Amino acid sequence: MVNIKDKLPRFKDMNLNIITLKFRNSSEDEFIIDYYKKSIYQVRVSFFLAIFLYGFFGLLDINLAPDLRNLMWLIRFSVIVPIGFLVLVTSYARDFDKYRDTTMSFTMILFSLGILLMTIIAPKPVDFTYYSVLMVTFVFVYTFIGIRFISATLTGFIILLCYEFIAIFITKTPPSIIIKNSIIFISTNLVGMFASYSIEFYSRRDFFIAKILENNQEEMVKLNVELGEKIKVQTTELVKTNKGLIKEIDYRERVEQELLSINTKLNKLLNDTVTGLVSAIEYRDPYTAGHQRRVTQLAVAIAGKLDLTPDQMDWIRIAAMIHDIGKINIPIEILSKPGHINRYELEIMQNHPQAGYDILKEIDFPWPIAKTILQHHERLDGSGYPNGLKGNDILLEARIIYVADVVEAMSSHRPYRPAMGIQKALEELEDNKGILYDDNLVDICVKLFKEEGFQFK
Repeated sequence: MVNIKDKLPRFKDMNLNIITLKFRNSSEDEFIIDYYKKSIYQVRVSFFLAIFLYGFFGLLDINLAPDLRNLMWLIRFSVIVPIGFLVLVTSYARDFDKYRDTTMSFTMILFSLGILLMTIIAPKPVDFTYYSVLMVTFVFVYTFIGIRFISATLTGFIILLCYEFIAIFITKTPPSIIIKNSIIFISTNLVGMFASYSIEFYSRRDFFIAKILENNQEEMVKLNVELGEKIKVQTTELVKTNKGLIKEIDYRERVEQELLSINTKLNKLLNDTVTGLVSAIEYRDPYTAGHQRRVTQLAVAIAGKLDLTPDQMDWIRIAAMIHDIGKINIPIEILSKPGHINRYELEIMQNHPQAGYDILKEIDFPWPIAKTILQHHERLDGSGYPNGLKGNDILLEARIIYVADVVEAMSSHRPYRPAMGIQKALEELEDNKGILYDDNLVDICVKLFKEEGFQFK
């Protein structure tokens, strides 16, 4: 019987290739079957959404390039969208999993080529608007439609190469714009690679732990059967000895104690195993996306009351939008666990600022986004985490996000508690103003809600 240690399994423990994320044993085929089976519904829904958005963005054509609308729609609705629906229908075929990654990658490349074709025929500067749609395509490639890491990475960089070729040789885009767009697309690919790599790694780790749990359960069943046989034999021998009712009762009590002791150990082993289990990452934290969006609304509103430059406002908005990206490193059981969490789980939860920093630190943002995310749970009195910073050692931008984060978290529902309401959140800010939270920021936040009628959308 395998015990899951305090530390979650690493690459070496799982016999996992650090680059390709493949198991080096027979578990690879089992994982692929299990992964495809569990994720196919999500893939279909996400792919349908991608097709819908691709068609819906046709409204852009009406406003941005009315003279070329018919040609744009010909690309969207006569070629790309029908092919997308054909792939969606094909996903119900029995053998679809054999060609799933290849088919999805090819389709997303085709989607991107359609967008790039629209940038060619659209007049300047309207053509640059379509680049934002290309960014959405990258997001789908690396996350929603379930393409595994290697395939997603190849797909992303093929799309990037297609852009470079078209920009240089067909549209004759100025070098300065190519460089700027390339930096954005390369950064998007790098972030996507981190996300895709993490999603597949945690899916594989969850599968590995689930297999351990399954094997342990089988061994426990076998142990229970053997224990039952042992009790049966011992009971038979007890009857045969015929040493009196008192001795028989005493013997039975010892057998029962032995059974109780063994069952206690089995229960402890099961609890230890369940504690280490990380369920499949098919559905991530349902609260994070809406939480980050609402925190961004409030953080930007607070920042708007300060004498900040437009550059700082962009800094705060971007950092707030992704301030919890490190939660991708937290098992879904902890993110959605109702009730009290133990010290070990709290340490994992509190590691998400560091995890977010590690994910983003190599990306060349115009602002210290990674550092801001690292500090967004620091407190004025030094009681925050992960580094216990105090006062002005904490970036103003991180202090703003922290105030917005506290208000949104307390006023929203969480798996471990019901929503506490805006009033309770504002009381928390005022009670700890100047202790945990920046005085000025608290005053601005309270005024926004009580005097200016701010509401989360």
